[in-house]
Amino acid sequence: MSFSWVDATDFARHTKVIAVADVVESVRLMELDEQEFIQRWHGFVEFVKQHLPGESGRLHKSLGDGLMIEFGDPAGCVRATLAMQSWFNEGNQGLAAERHVHLRIGAHIAEFVSDEHDIYGTDVNLTARIATLAGPGEIVISAALRERLQDHPAVLLEDLGICHLKHVRQPVRAYRVGRAGRAPVLPAASAAGRLLTRATVAVLPFAGAPDGEGLGEAIADEAVAGLTRVPELQVVSRLTTAAFPLERASFLLRGHVRRAGEAVAVFAELGDIANSHIVWAHSFKGRTADLFSDDTALLRGLVAGVASGVMAREAERAQGQPFPSLSSPTLLFAGLAAMHCLASADLERSRAMLEELVERNPRQPAAHAWLSHWHLLQLRLGLAEDAQEHTAMARSHATAALQADGYAPLALCMDGQVKLRLLRDPDGAATRYAQVLRARADDSLGLLLQAELHAFRDEGAAAHRTAQRALALCMLAPLRYWYEQVAGLAALVAGDLPQALLLSESAVARQPEFAAAHVQLVAAQAAAGQHAGAKASLQRLLRVRPDFTLARMQADCPACDTVLRRVSEYLAQVGAPPG
Repeated sequence: MSFSWVDATDFARHTKVIAVADVVESVRLMELDEQEFIQRWHGFVEFVKQHLPGESGRLHKSLGDGLMIEFGDPAGCVRATLAMQSWFNEGNQGLAAERHVHLRIGAHIAEFVSDEHDIYGTDVNLTARIATLAGPGEIVISAALRERLQDHPAVLLEDLGICHLKHVRQPVRAYRVGRAGRAPVLPAASAAGRLLTRATVAVLPFAGAPDGEGLGEAIADEAVAGLTRVPELQVVSRLTTAAFPLERASFLLRGHVRRAGEAVAVFAELGDIANSHIVWAHSFKGRTADLFSDDTALLRGLVAGVASGVMAREAERAQGQPFPSLSSPTLLFAGLAAMHCLASADLERSRAMLEELVERNPRQPAAHAWLSHWHLLQLRLGLAEDAQEHTAMARSHATAALQADGYAPLALCMDGQVKLRLLRDPDGAATRYAQVLRARADDSLGLLLQAELHAFRDEGAAAHRTAQRALALCMLAPLRYWYEQVAGLAALVAGDLPQALLLSESAVARQPEFAAAHVQLVAAQAAAGQHAGAKASLQRLLRVRPDFTLARMQADCPACDTVLRRVSEYLAQVGAPPG
């Protein structure tokens, strides 16, 4: 077989406006009603073909759920793309929300070469990446195109600032476009944006014995109150379930309660509404008077069981499935579960799922915040081949999360982590954590990170007290090792060696790959005079982190000199390599 090469200099070269449009969640819409989607799409393409000549446009490519269009006039591109969005907006009227079709559109002044079949060039690829910055129903353009528009009276432009695009080496400046008189973007903190990644749990009143009349409803109410503290969940209470179509929820919590005197037994089960399978069930026993106290183990166990059951089911649902076929809540929960396995393959899968989530909706703060945490984990675990790249990405995603929603507790927490661990700005971190806890005093992650900061500052009593509150509020089982590690550190700094030993041992048992838990277990054992155990724990630490040295620990950990010196002395007693 022989090959012949065509001289690329013979191709026609152009500079025009290129617009790329694609349907958000087209796979889901096709699965929902293939015939309806195809009919609407063909009607849309016909509209575009008729509308384009008047705006100096030409349809270059139709891909079944996306278009590529070239324009000779920048203003014509904006008018045409606004008309395209309006066509679907009008068609969505009167349809259920899950049947709405939304476009996201990106546009750029592109240099490209063309032949009879296609157009080529890095600017064409860049236009497709710019489209990923757009949310449902939005248009995003490059700075180069914005300059050609000058002060167009018919549109409003929102500066998105410098944006980092996947597989694009240099960041680009971008603008979101809207009609004059309308905001060009949904409010950043809108409920719709936050709910995109939250699994919905509907709670029914618990059935009860005649002598327990009202108890089942009260337990359901307490369950709702507890589940609302889990930011990854959207909860539908018993007060609204009657009017809420259950098929629109992901999970259903129900159960029954039995009472004999002061003794009470509560059976709860969590069902997957899609297939009616029970994904979690448990029977709790206690005293009636304890049910409604501020600190009840029964209700904490119920809430933790439901939250962990949702995460486990979503992780199972994601196994072996292509990412485009997964819902956004499934991607988030499965991404978190994979991340906290800490194995290299799981970490890479976690990153891919979170990046898929960002690509679907760049304005969703949770995916950006957890991606920031992902890059910080790479640095903490010693897995970062390019520390500067991971540092930059952690900062970039933390900033993107705050830009998406400057009041989101998760975004504030992760920005605090960046300030503490990368910028060595403990005061800035303290400010972020205080913002979280002022808005939501029972935010478990905010409490956890505040406890860690107290420990790093050698504020033992405050660290110990705050860590215990955080640990009691931790509802996601895959993250519990992290909470126990921080609580163990707080106990060590506070001088509570029995608790430091207990919590550090538990953290190591839950997640043997987490070197920080091994470090403080060695320190706690040495501090307690358990030198044989500490030496054995040190060997396990060195198997997890062969490159561990005291010098490296001191360089990487943002704790104050007093805490670092104390921990280093404990580790040195049992032969930790100095570095």
